[in-house]
Amino acid sequence: MKRRTPPKAAAARWATRLSARVERVLALHPEADRDNVRHTLILLEQPPLERLQRSLIRGRATAILQK
Repeated sequence: MKRRTPPKAAAARWATRLSARVERVLALHPEADRDNVRHTLILLEQPPLERLQRSLIRGRATAILQK
């Protein structure tokens, strides 16, 4: 019988891996915005259409905040 990983444990491991990836990118590109790097890495794990939709939502929100 295969044991399933509890969702919280899996989410914690994913968050830890994501944080490490963000830090590696920022080490190479210290001028990059931490939140944009994190968001981009998350989007790269999504299917293309979902990635596009989330990017458009974020872009609209940014445009509204800049007005």
